[in-house]
Amino acid sequence: MNTSPPVTGGTEPVGAAVPPNSPHAVINSLPTWLDVVEYMDNKEWAIKALKTAYPRVQLHTHVAQLSKICSDLHGSQGEECLLFPSSRIAELCQEYIRKESDDTGEPRVLHFELPFKDDPTTSLLFPDGVPDIFAIFCPSTSFSRAMQFWLYTGAGISSRLAEHLLSLLPEGLVDHSALTIPISPRSWRDEDYYHVHKPLESGVKAKAIIQSLFSGVIGDGPDNIRGVPYVSPDDVYLYSSGMNAIWEAYVMILHTQSKERKCAVLNLLFTHTHGVLENWGPGYHFFSNGSIDDLEAFLALEHAQNPSQTPISALYIDFPSNPLLRSPDLSRLRKLADQYGFPIIIDETVGNFLTVQLLPYADIVTCSLTKVFSGLANVMGGAFLLNPASKHYRTFKTYLDANYEYTYFSEDAICMEANSRDMKRRVRMIDHNAEAIADLCYNDSLSKGSVIDRVLYPKYHMRELYEHCWSKHTTDPGYGGLLTLVFTSTAAAAAFYDALTCYKAISFGTVFTLATPFAEAGFHDRMEWAQENGIDYASVRFSIGLEDLTSLKDCFKGALSDAEDAERKEASIPPEARIRIVTPRPSLAAAA
Repeated sequence: MNTSPPVTGGTEPVGAAVPPNSPHAVINSLPTWLDVVEYMDNKEWAIKALKTAYPRVQLHTHVAQLSKICSDLHGSQGEECLLFPSSRIAELCQEYIRKESDDTGEPRVLHFELPFKDDPTTSLLFPDGVPDIFAIFCPSTSFSRAMQFWLYTGAGISSRLAEHLLSLLPEGLVDHSALTIPISPRSWRDEDYYHVHKPLESGVKAKAIIQSLFSGVIGDGPDNIRGVPYVSPDDVYLYSSGMNAIWEAYVMILHTQSKERKCAVLNLLFTHTHGVLENWGPGYHFFSNGSIDDLEAFLALEHAQNPSQTPISALYIDFPSNPLLRSPDLSRLRKLADQYGFPIIIDETVGNFLTVQLLPYADIVTCSLTKVFSGLANVMGGAFLLNPASKHYRTFKTYLDANYEYTYFSEDAICMEANSRDMKRRVRMIDHNAEAIADLCYNDSLSKGSVIDRVLYPKYHMRELYEHCWSKHTTDPGYGGLLTLVFTSTAAAAAFYDALTCYKAISFGTVFTLATPFAEAGFHDRMEWAQENGIDYASVRFSIGLEDLTSLKDCFKGALSDAEDAERKEASIPPEARIRIVTPRPSLAAAA
């Protein structure tokens, strides 16, 4: 009997939580192409429609409310604030604001002590004690700079922590009318999934289990699937989001390798990873054409000019890349890293460690646990794993022993651990569904007159290099759940997107299928730069879910029919009379 759900979610209103009725949903519905454009343009109507959004991009309603209370209690006129889980992070935000701010007002850090009411539930909500909260106050004119820090570092307090704190405040302080989601701590545990996968009560235990799983210990046996001897859960470092893990790993590189030497990037990385490399440190060398030849020639030239110095501080790679799904030759890159002495940092969020075995080629593996590891889009988390066989291991370990802060909120860890229990089954089913949909679209793209120009998916795109990294411990590994369709025109792409019956939101790795026009969503303000580096505007990225495969195929077939109609209609209209769905975006140089 088929128990897989049908495809749903395509008509959820703009700004609605995805999944619906989830108080800590990390994504929101954007059902039409124009909705995405106007949301990315920060149109007032689109921002007002948000019930929730990705917590690094827009403040969750609980976080915004707690920040306002802090401002009301401790702020001055013309100031705004953001909240962080440690004084170190707040002070780094303060430094970031100062660096490029022209304001005369000085950003300041405050230990935010909350006026809790006398409530016996405090020990239930915070069994490990109430965490410290630190506020950074800055002039309103510098707040966009503070939000940039929040976005790129992923280091702000979580919505669950804010909700717990709000529930303990005197009623007069909390403006419930301003909340788009009501306060109800621990209500996420009432969802059906958690009746089967009962959450733990100990955050410490949940974090230990996550560390063990991410280190590659699967099941009850001693075997580790990471492919490197002596990997330990102690080599896993947990963070509040994937970007927080990426940023902290980069800060470590700056402190342990060189603050003067640039790092290097092969292929496009996740959009905000580029933001980290551009806003901290000396910058990076970018090799975007997928060819390692250019990188190798550059390293040889730099080494010849200065043999005593490592040519780059580190090499950054996503495997496979998002959204182009490129898989570089990791064996060749590992040889170059060993030859010239630099570390390789691989983001495995798209690939996931159950499917591909990347640690043998990396010195550090980073991951957004929010995506495939969780699957339910209702909790944030991130991690990185050190390779104990790396020649940089002892240097990194010494740095982390002195600087690592365990700020991952316990209730988030408890939710993340419960979600991860179903990961093995999810990955297997998602890979199966994604391959079937990719095959359907690839076969369609071969037909004359198809609106699909290309299918970007590891099975059809650098397949041998991807398969070379298949996990040796996974039976029948697949090609992942992410694929990108490139269309013959923007009209066809937009019509296809609008007609889809699946959820439409900016994320991936979920149990339900998601679609997004990723060029617009990921590179809105640097479109020209993105197109120069392989991104096609007329493309839609998919994260395939666990739905019934027949329903999934019907979803794609129906949308393709609408795309074909749009293509025919577009062809009948003179070019000068066609409606432009998107305005030209400024180039990177212009934006700077």
